[in-house]
Amino acid sequence: MKISLPLFAIVAILALSGCTTEKQKPNIVFIFIDDMGWKDVGFMGATYYETPNIDRLANGGMIFTNAYANAANCAPTRACLLSGQYTPRHGLFTVAGSDRGKSKDRRIVPIKNTTEISLDKITIAKALKPAGYVSAAIGKWHVGHKPQEQGFDVGIDRGDLGYPYGHYNKDSVYLTDHLTDVAVSFIQENNPKETGKPFFLYLAHHAVHTPIQAKEEITKKYENKEGVDCHNNATYASMVESVDESVRDVNNVLEELGLSDNTLVIFFSDNGGHGTFTCQKPLRGGKGMYYEGGIREPMFAYWPGTITPGSTNDIPVISTDFYPTFLELAGQAAPENYPLDGKSIVPLLSSQSIERPSLYWHFPAYLESYAGLKEDSRDPVFRTRPVSVIRKGDWKLLLFYEEWMLDGGRDQIATNNSVELYNLNNDIGETNNLSNKEVGKRDELLDDLLTWIEETGAPVPAKGNPEYIESEL
Repeated sequence: MKISLPLFAIVAILALSGCTTEKQKPNIVFIFIDDMGWKDVGFMGATYYETPNIDRLANGGMIFTNAYANAANCAPTRACLLSGQYTPRHGLFTVAGSDRGKSKDRRIVPIKNTTEISLDKITIAKALKPAGYVSAAIGKWHVGHKPQEQGFDVGIDRGDLGYPYGHYNKDSVYLTDHLTDVAVSFIQENNPKETGKPFFLYLAHHAVHTPIQAKEEITKKYENKEGVDCHNNATYASMVESVDESVRDVNNVLEELGLSDNTLVIFFSDNGGHGTFTCQKPLRGGKGMYYEGGIREPMFAYWPGTITPGSTNDIPVISTDFYPTFLELAGQAAPENYPLDGKSIVPLLSSQSIERPSLYWHFPAYLESYAGLKEDSRDPVFRTRPVSVIRKGDWKLLLFYEEWMLDGGRDQIATNNSVELYNLNNDIGETNNLSNKEVGKRDELLDDLLTWIEETGAPVPAKGNPEYIESEL
């Protein structure tokens, strides 16, 4: 009689028996896209963008419909993923300064931002090293220092390849293609069948971030294709297709080397799509907003022979979950005296379940608005003002600090517009604020959020801005 064990049980048995050798440990390929929104790929329902290779792997593995980034813009999500910690623990809350926009429009003084992961943080590459992994960070880094200083054996980005700010170099070589070639070479040069060591590849594309630049031959195809609702930018669509070609090439080398059956491939994005070029309807908002369109991401996990093809998972996951997930797959204990904020999703990969703790976001900063998102913002000036967020089950609460700190806080919660509450199961577009209708649920989530803020030492903006000038929005 054949007995089938879930993946997490197999990993645990091997680890406990001491039988987890380097060759048995899975390779990990993490493909990280910049600014790709929830609805910008075929497996999430897009019909304008052509992503046959991405879709083939997604449909051959597990699609996650409630996958979240730890922030609504790129640097803090990357810091959370690499460190395994929420933003209050590393202090990287946004890109560049936290005082974006004009001072006269900011009611409170934001918390000062840092722009790098401190060297005392134990990145996932450092944590995997004792398990024998060779690791590479190829592509966008954006968290200070260098990958090699943070535990990666290889670190290669735009500057190392001779690119200015943009997607083409002086020889008109497209950056997405170049990074893919580097990633393919890394896999070939670190074939575990020859080296005896598993590898961790962190392939972080600059696409589909601005500037919106693409290969002309692909763009022409989309210029002759009818758009679908807000999905109609031919150059952006061409960038998406180049990402699809990258996924094809990376998977091809895994298949050619016979590594697919022992390699987990994860596809993910760092924040929502840029509202000028795409949208995430029915989700509200996009990049830079803490409504669903800014933080919910396209995600799949592909592992032939291990993950059931055509499977879907609706349990919320977040990018801090990857750190403990990779450690469990490697049979490696978590670093001592180093708090991890995620939860391993290894059981989900074998269609088991997990108890999902609440998810949290903390953004004590400002992000100015742009034309493509103003209709979904609370106001036309900022994409988001300082905010903390909790998702618990189907419920989501947003706490906005300007009103909370300056307009009476909890005593005036019924009228000061400091809290928004949504039931995502019934209202995925976050159109119906239930804060004053579901008071019990509001208070439950608010209490949980305030407790989390206290426990993590999250810095909260508390000082009014003397330069603020009230205006009629």
